[in-house]
Amino acid sequence: MVHYALLRTVLDPLLAVAGPRGLARLEFLPNAWEYHTRAHALARMLFNPDTAMAATSGTSDLGLPPDPALNGDGTELSWEIHEEPAAFEDLRDQLAEYFTGRRELFDLPIDLRGTSFQVRVWQQLLQIPYGKLRTYGQVAQALRQPKATRAVGQAAGQNPLPILVPCHRVVGKGGSLVGFTGGLTTKARLLRLEGHTLGSTARIEEPRLF
Repeated sequence: MVHYALLRTVLDPLLAVAGPRGLARLEFLPNAWEYHTRAHALARMLFNPDTAMAATSGTSDLGLPPDPALNGDGTELSWEIHEEPAAFEDLRDQLAEYFTGRRELFDLPIDLRGTSFQVRVWQQLLQIPYGKLRTYGQVAQALRQPKATRAVGQAAGQNPLPILVPCHRVVGKGGSLVGFTGGLTTKARLLRLEGHTLGSTARIEEPRLF
């Protein structure tokens, strides 16, 4: 069973898609009237056994059993895709708490799907604390692939769970505000929410007492 729902937030509407392992996609969707079509397209892309990418549950262990793409008799499992707002009540509540400054960490099952490298990058982004910043180069260093800065940026740009996987906390060299699937204005709003200041030169600085 694959569930989806359109969530109204203080930002653009967010399309949420979840499978048996947890939330698999959270997507900014300014054209909200498209959400049924977009949700079904995402579900087919994510969970069709012929096209689905590798999955992990947000841990560092990529050796998880395969998705339940086959029935017990070995025949291909047919996924059912349904709109189910009630399935996302926890997500809706936690996002509301985050947007009002009452939550710093999300506690939800997630199902990260991508290449092995992408998943490693996304897992590293999960380690960035609330209110802190990292550059793409620092993320590459943490992965022990210091020459992979550009690849890290590309993986961050393909983050399937923005906000929850905090790619908005990654900035360019010198603190430049670059790249975000929801747009730079939204990225700046999220960073301001977490206590950062955005100067006239479009650079982010972590809050300092002195």
